[in-house]
Amino acid sequence: MQIEAVPCVALTDWVTRVFQFRGMDERLARYAAETLVRADARGVATHGVIRVKAYSDKLANGQLNARPRVRFANSHAVVHCHADRGLGPAVGVVVTDAMIERARDQGAAIAVIAEIGHLAALGIYALRAAEAGMVCLMMQATPRVMGLPGTRVGAIGNNPFAFASPMPDGPPLVFDIASAAVARSRIARAVRDGEAIPAGWALDAEGAPTTDASQAMQGAQLPMAGHKGIGIAMMVECLAGSLSGIRPPLPCSPEGVGTPSRAGAFMLMIDPRQTAVDNGYAAHVEEWIAAYKNASVAGARYPGERAAAMEAESRQHGIRLAAETRRDLVKIGMEIDLPFDL
Repeated sequence: MQIEAVPCVALTDWVTRVFQFRGMDERLARYAAETLVRADARGVATHGVIRVKAYSDKLANGQLNARPRVRFANSHAVVHCHADRGLGPAVGVVVTDAMIERARDQGAAIAVIAEIGHLAALGIYALRAAEAGMVCLMMQATPRVMGLPGTRVGAIGNNPFAFASPMPDGPPLVFDIASAAVARSRIARAVRDGEAIPAGWALDAEGAPTTDASQAMQGAQLPMAGHKGIGIAMMVECLAGSLSGIRPPLPCSPEGVGTPSRAGAFMLMIDPRQTAVDNGYAAHVEEWIAAYKNASVAGARYPGERAAAMEAESRQHGIRLAAETRRDLVKIGMEIDLPFDL
């Protein structure tokens, strides 16, 4: 069930005040609010303001640091960022902007990020970079929740990654997925609603395929495309996990439930105007995108076009929050005396 639309600006202001109440300064609180609201505006409701309750609780109990001391250190061609357990949707913007500036200065930049909280929708940071003219790849290592058939417990994270690029004539190309067949939040929602899940999503605690959502939460998720999804998850584990040295908390631990409060991440930022051969990036993209679209009689879209249209609609007419999300926001408002009456 969905109810009336909520204006994006008012929603951003309210979420900002929630995070300020939890001790964050206004700049970081607004970064976080803008990140989450933009995810909702672009149709990624699983990683939008529905996450505010979990983040607020972890800020309140100290699992996330409301006043992180974010530190950058150069090591040869790499920037090491220590996020000090800061809220991911806030610190993620800080890191993205720092890497944009570094790529402008030297053509490309790599960041290895340690001790950062759950980043929500990685595509929002990649999109921010593409809007600044950059090509961006970002990934985060997550708690172990995924495995191949026969896995009795999570063997590796569902390890999401995102890619974005500016386009010569249209909104940025943005691609944002996890390595699993489905987001874990979809299984958790099925548990809450007492519904079965489709075959191919998960395994039970004995390693057998299951359509029982509760059993799935005790077992492991299945990867997308079988062994190919596991390979992608391992790539992310190498770049975001092993380079940062961070082992995310177990999904059943207090720090791992819902949204991990400490994880590793990796970002590659490229300025195509400085790195493409003969400065031909834009022309090459324009050619292959035209060929891609012309190959379809129905008029193909590239990833990011529909989300951009949804965002434009949301900015004009507001975001329609699901009833469960609104209930969470109302509950937060009652806890901190900040009524959610939008």
